[in-house]
Amino acid sequence: MVQHPMNLKLRLRLLIRQISRSRGVVLRGLICWLIGCILLTNDEWTSYDTRLQLRGDQSVTSEVVLITLQPSDLTNSEKFSGRSFGPIGEITDITDSFYWDTRLWLELISKVLKQHPKKVGVTLSFNEGLGPLQITIQQNKILKDSRIVWGTSLNLNDRANQPLLSNDLRSNIGSLDLLRDQDGIIRRFVAPPNHLVSRLTGETLANESRFINYRAGSGKFAEYRLRDILDDRLPMDALTNKYILIGSESALPTQYLTPLGPSNRHELTAQMMDNLLMHRSIRRAPFFVYAAGMFALMILSVFVITGYPQTVALVFIVWLTTLTAALSAWVFDLYYIWTPALSPAIQLAATWVIFIGYQANQIERRNWELRQERKYLSELEQLKNNFVSLISHDLKTPIAKIQAILDRLLSNEETLKFVGDLKSLRFSSEELNRYIQSILKVLRVESRDFQLNKEVGDINETIQAAVDQLLPLAKEKNIALRLQLEPLFSIEVDFTLIREVLINLIENGIKYTPAGGNIQIASQEIGNQIWIEVSDTGEGIPPDEVSNVWGKFVRGKDQDLKTRGTGLGLYLVKYFIELHGGEVFLVSELKKGTKVSFSLPLENSEEVL
Repeated sequence: MVQHPMNLKLRLRLLIRQISRSRGVVLRGLICWLIGCILLTNDEWTSYDTRLQLRGDQSVTSEVVLITLQPSDLTNSEKFSGRSFGPIGEITDITDSFYWDTRLWLELISKVLKQHPKKVGVTLSFNEGLGPLQITIQQNKILKDSRIVWGTSLNLNDRANQPLLSNDLRSNIGSLDLLRDQDGIIRRFVAPPNHLVSRLTGETLANESRFINYRAGSGKFAEYRLRDILDDRLPMDALTNKYILIGSESALPTQYLTPLGPSNRHELTAQMMDNLLMHRSIRRAPFFVYAAGMFALMILSVFVITGYPQTVALVFIVWLTTLTAALSAWVFDLYYIWTPALSPAIQLAATWVIFIGYQANQIERRNWELRQERKYLSELEQLKNNFVSLISHDLKTPIAKIQAILDRLLSNEETLKFVGDLKSLRFSSEELNRYIQSILKVLRVESRDFQLNKEVGDINETIQAAVDQLLPLAKEKNIALRLQLEPLFSIEVDFTLIREVLINLIENGIKYTPAGGNIQIASQEIGNQIWIEVSDTGEGIPPDEVSNVWGKFVRGKDQDLKTRGTGLGLYLVKYFIELHGGEVFLVSELKKGTKVSFSLPLENSEEVL
């Protein structure tokens, strides 16, 4: 089957437009995804800090116990070294060496080891700067007990610098290194085998850095003071089978900054031990995993924005943003996996803005195309109407001449033998004339400047005039026209159009009613409306055609073979009545007849009276 060139051209144009639109959608979607990926690279720190601050304190392991030394424990006491520093406020430089006193540490370590802890970690760094230790073999055995790990800030690979309390294998010392980000905040940690945390827990984290899952701020781990130990005020078995961290208060509040605020070194070490012991340090998936998730999020949001109304799409985008943030927090808290929340939210917002602008541009473009198409169709319609009107008017004059010649021939005795043919020509010319008149009426009423010419009068008189006009046609088919008119108030209508309505209805009844039938025309007033009813005893209209009878140029499927007509009569009837604010109804039953009724409002009846 060969397609028309215009169809091929139209299809090609639609295909090009669809491809262009698809390219625009894909390009904008990729831009939104790129925005999300760029934000993803900077989403880590801010999102991490905010999540920890919003979720509040979490439970911490009970296996870690802190022992805290305060400067006042030494400055206000001469028990161990005989040193007196005066008021603590006068001390301006407190280092780890400040806390060293051989007798103090021997007594402290001895009392701690008596409760049989798992491990004891000292987060203070005591190096050779303290000088040689004058201790006995028994004291050395206590300080270098296998359960004790001494922290050091020295490089453990440097054999020249030997930490003060290390054994020959350096197995009892651990690095105190902490990772600080560019803003000075400690968010991540590594735990190589020689780190203090690894020495204590037996767990290592050497190949990667992980985010510290800060479970709480200060004061959440079990904590005791130095004097509690020395004065034997500890609860029974308080240190048994525990990991003990001995440290001091920080001299400077900003020395160890965390997302939850300033902290002490041994508190930071306790947080890292909690992460390793409970396996809840924050892990991070590879970048491409997050990028793939952002890409899927972009596709879903674009599908919704371009496929659903703006209100529905906006609600969905807000819901999707909330769901993404909630899912991110849930995975973070339950499975200790960092997933982005801020970058997906910004990507969704950017997608909404970009595609709503794109849709607005598309709508504006379609509106412009529709305006151009409407203008073109209006011009085409005007050309068509002008053409039909011109042809119709040009046909009226020759038809009138033909009818005049036929009338003279019918009255001439010499043409009596052609009377049948002449009457047939006269009838055909009359039908053609009515057809042209119907087309002119349609063109006139559908024109933009058409207006009703309302007058006040009696509609029963109009009904009578229409019946008188069609009475000869009814007598030719031996059809009775019966009137049942009630006295009515005067009404203000366009009587010319109402007369056309009545003529069309009565003429249709005569046309489709067999010889010997009857047509009844009735009028009555119901409420504030006048009702006119025209019923016949014709063949009726099939049920499947009733809904189509009001269309332009619509006729019954089998009527072209039985009767002649234009298919404009009922179209004009409905058009004229609705112009007056009325309604038209049709009820038909096969082999029993058809009833058409219409109403006209009486809004101005009181003014007319």
